[in-house]
This record gives sequence, C-alpha cells and structure tokens, in this order.
Amino acid sequence: MEVIARYGSQAQKDKWLAPLMEGQIRSGFLMTEPDIASSDGSNIQLRMERKADHYLLNGSKWWSSGAGDDRCKIYIVMGKTDPNNADKYRQQSIMLVPADAPGIQCHRMLSVFGYDDAPHGHGHITFTDVKVPLENIILGEGRG
Repeated sequence: MEVIARYGSQAQKDKWLAPLMEGQIRSGFLMTEPDIASSDGSNIQLRMERKADHYLLNGSKWWSSGAGDDRCKIYIVMGKTDPNNADKYRQQSIMLVPADAPGIQCHRMLSVFGYDDAPHGHGHITFTDVKVPLENIILGEGRG
C-alpha cells in the first residue's frame, strides 16, 4: 500500500489503493531473482521492454513476498527498462502488474527456515511475454 500511496498516480490509487486499504485485496512485492544476488537492485535482470502501447515483461522472481495469498491481486514488480543506461541506478523501474495477467506462472511456494509460510507465502514466479499497460509504471522509467 505504501508504495502506491506515496508514489502512485491518481489513477493507480483509484484502481488499487482503495481496495488494498479496505482489505478487499492484497499486494505482493517482487524484486529478488533466483540467478543473481538481487538484494542489490542494480543486479535485477527481469526485462521490461517498452512496446507501442504496453511493456512486455520476461524473467523470473524468487521470494515473491505475499504472492501466496489468494487475496493477492496486484504485484509490485521491479525490473530493468534501460539496461544500457550508463547510470546503473537508473536502469530499473517498478510496475503494477495484475497477478492474473496472462504469462505469469507461479512454480511453487518457498519455505522459510523449513516452514510453510501459508497463506501469505513467498513464490517462485516467471513472466513470459506478460503485457502491462504503459500507465502501470510507477514514477516513470528509471525511477525504480
């Protein structure tokens, strides 16, 4: 909620913040990736490629916080929109991605210290040609 409340556009707040605050839905945060040390955001590899009227997302996320809750309807996803930017801290962006978007696959939920963290859980999720509307970016490209 805090990300949308503080940095979201009015349209993003209208669509997602009200149901989050009313407890009707939940959100998940997807930053970490299985193949890299992605606690450093500059290492993020999930690609967010801008097309004419949408972004196309491809990549994998690991320890996707909150993704296991059935009420999770929106993912806050960190990815790379500009891998060639000379400033490695301006290559990343954050987008709001509906959890039911075609091309998203949750492979499994991960245990935490050997325990099942249901129902909230942390998932291994892949994005394969996931289309996201341009207006779902938070603050603009390179502001992740």
